[in-house]
Amino acid sequence: MKKNLKYFEDELSRLSKEFTEFKKKYIGKPEIGKAIELSGMEWLILDKTEKGYFAILNGFDGKERTFDSNSNNWISSKLRNELNTRFLKKITDELGEDAVIEFDRDLLSMDGQTEYGHCKDRISLLTVDEYRKYRKLLPNMSKWWWLITPWSTPVNDYSTTSTVVSPSGYFSRLNCSSNELGVRPACIFSSSIFESGNDN
Repeated sequence: MKKNLKYFEDELSRLSKEFTEFKKKYIGKPEIGKAIELSGMEWLILDKTEKGYFAILNGFDGKERTFDSNSNNWISSKLRNELNTRFLKKITDELGEDAVIEFDRDLLSMDGQTEYGHCKDRISLLTVDEYRKYRKLLPNMSKWWWLITPWSTPVNDYSTTSTVVSPSGYFSRLNCSSNELGVRPACIFSSSIFESGNDN
């Protein structure tokens, strides 16, 4: 049989589908409070939503870094841009563009200011309210880490102070340009990446 370009394209498509199904079987079904491995990283499942599974990296992404150089507004932060480009690509390169679902982020400040409003992310960090909600599933960590909740906002003369979590689990505030804090990405993984063609 003569092997032309169409033959190789068909074979590549077949193998890609077969590999996708194999990965789904290997990953298994997520359980709240349990860790799973996806894209070479360990994720802690926090919740099951209508769109998929809400998860947080079960550790830290790379080295410590700043939230932003001069603003506690998550929408314009350098960290948000990095997570939704470089970090997101690590996941979508392996699991596909539809693996991570966009979701709403409420940027309500610690003192109730609504100046920053809402935004949509595919990769984010936890808010203070989410940290409180899932605290029983989140063990203490070895270092301080960022949340996206601002301490307050410019309307109250706060533009660079962000909320952070201490190694022992309590909230505090820190300047957004501090560079010694850990980063724990959070996202919603589509349910489809856990469902094989053999599922009922």
